[in-house]
This record gives sequence, C-alpha cells and structure tokens, in this order.
Amino acid sequence: MPRRVRGHRPTQAMEDLAAMDLSPDVQAMVRRRLVPEAAESFLTLARPSVGFTVRTGAPTSGSTIGGVPRTTPFVWPVYRREPMLLLAQVDCAQVSPMLGAEWPFPTQGYLLFFHDDEFSAPFNFEQGDDGCQVLHVPAGSGAEAIATIPALALDAASMPSLPNLRDDADKALGIDIIELIDLLEELQPLLPEPRHRLLGYCDTDTPHPQGHRPLLQVEAEQGTAWGEIVNVSFWIPDADLRAGRLDRVRRSFEVA
Repeated sequence: MPRRVRGHRPTQAMEDLAAMDLSPDVQAMVRRRLVPEAAESFLTLARPSVGFTVRTGAPTSGSTIGGVPRTTPFVWPVYRREPMLLLAQVDCAQVSPMLGAEWPFPTQGYLLFFHDDEFSAPFNFEQGDDGCQVLHVPAGSGAEAIATIPALALDAASMPSLPNLRDDADKALGIDIIELIDLLEELQPLLPEPRHRLLGYCDTDTPHPQGHRPLLQVEAEQGTAWGEIVNVSFWIPDADLRAGRLDRVRRSFEVA
C-alpha cells in the first residue's frame, strides 16, 4: 500500500551536491561573468535534478510517461469522484543512484504521478490547485490500470539545475537583471533544459506555488490531450521535500 516516507538529509545538502556536480566549464563561466562573491553564491544555489527524454521502443523498465502501473495493488486516486489520470511513473531504482543520499524518497518502487486530466480543479496563481496526487508504491504486479495513457519510455540523466529570472536570482544575488540575462544566455548551451525534469528549478513560465519547489515537470507528449496547456508540473513544499512527504503536493500548468 502507499505510505508516507521520510527523507535522509536536508535539502541544503542536496544543493551543495548539485554545486559540486556542475561542470568545470559552467563554473568557470559563472566566475568569469560575476564578481567573486556573487559567483560563489550563484553556484551554491544549484539544485540536483534528473532530466528525462522520451526514447523509442516499448518500455520494459525505468520511468515512463503513462503506462500500466508496474506496482503492487493500490487504491486509485480520484478527484471529485472521477479517477485521476496516471500521467507519469518515476522508477526510484533508476533515479536514486543519480542523486545518491540526496534522494529523499525510497530507493525502490515507483513514484506515481496522478492528475485531474479535465483540469476541473479551481486554480490559484499563488498556490496552484489540488487536482493531483503522488504516491509511492512498491514495485510488483497486480495493480489495475483504471485511467492512463499509452506508455512512453524515458531515458534519465543527472542534470544539475541553476536558478533563472523566474526565481528572482538577480535579487537574491544583488546583481543587475541584465547581468543575469547575459549569464543565462551564455550558460544555455552548457546546461540544456530537458523536456521533463525531476526536482531542480522550474524551466517554464508556469505559475510557481509559493513555498513550493518543482517535484516533476512534464511537457505535452503523444497521448496527452491538454488543448492549449503545454506542460503540467507537480510542486512540493520545501519542508515536505526534506521529510520525503508526498501528501501535500500541488499542481500547476502553463497555457500557450
């Protein structure tokens, strides 16, 4: 059955790890563009993340967009009495080695990301909406597939993430916004944004729920039917991420 899980180390340690994992080229460029104090502060804001890209072929293991749950049986989440759609399955055994001790959830099983695919939940620009649920379920068999989409296999790669204009990094560092824009433009070839991201900073212009950080960002793919909505993201309170707690996740999304 789904269960609440607890983390192992504080979020600050996760960010310290991400700073160490930044490539020498990224670190050199930041130090070249910013004064020493601002450069070191910017580098320490790095967060660990995992980037996902869709690969061809039927998934046999690993994380997926959609698909039949590869887990033991669980109670399927509903929103307003309607089954939520299983949007993504994150394979903890696939992603936890990339994050090591900084992964605050179990190292086995799956994080299952469900959402209200009709987008009927009342939306608040400051808090997102509650039309979602994230469960950790042990790997296995026997789970029903009540509402899902065809599975898309995902390749995963460790990708440290740095803050951007949407995170008010210029204010945090006390630098001019033009200086930050120039730096981010130079960094872009060295830090490409993945199509889908686990943890890290938000890559899109979606509203940011206050006091939360992105848990998973998903772009529209084959099988999604979102109309003008181009991405969906799941957001977790900072304290809940430190504790490995999943029961207060919020959803946000971006409209084209």
